[in-house]
Amino acid sequence: MTEWLQVFDHRGNPLDVKERTEVHFEGDWHETFQCWLYEMDADGQLYLFFQKRAADKAEFPSLYDISAAGHIEAGENIMQAGMREIDEELGISLWKEDLKSIGTYKEVLISDTLKDRELCRVYLSPYSAEKAFSLGKEVEDLVRVEINGFKQVLGGAKGSIEASSVIDNQKVRVGFRDFVPHDQAYYEFVIQAILEEVEKL
Repeated sequence: MTEWLQVFDHRGNPLDVKERTEVHFEGDWHETFQCWLYEMDADGQLYLFFQKRAADKAEFPSLYDISAAGHIEAGENIMQAGMREIDEELGISLWKEDLKSIGTYKEVLISDTLKDRELCRVYLSPYSAEKAFSLGKEVEDLVRVEINGFKQVLGGAKGSIEASSVIDNQKVRVGFRDFVPHDQAYYEFVIQAILEEVEKL
């Protein structure tokens, strides 16, 4: 099915509606919804949740990425897109009140197959163990990673850290190259917002 996206200029002003493949080929700015799940356990350890992209994904197959994310299609509002993506990828339902907006992050990802310029509408949501995840076909796993360890991997102080599957409790070691290559500043933006959020608890 053809996916149509609203494209924007670099200031965020809407322009045309284009087909997704064309948007990624030409490098047009477009909107995405991104939701990061996080958790503070009983010992005060803070965790970030990553989905493992399916091996047959066209871009960044088998790499760890944002908990749930996807394009905001032309005519959709952010919440409509967000609820759809969370349900499709993780198989859970969240309410608008479960999501905390932390703003828009402009990110550029260039690879051999695409020029991806995104206006990322980024949200946080606290993880609930009561939710029964049912992963969609585009997602191979959902894991949690301790935030301080992840920061050390980003900074090069550690080569790898433990990731624990929410689905089957299996543990794996993951390193820098196992994650989608978002800007380091993007990851820092998300982590700082989570730290500020948990300080309110």
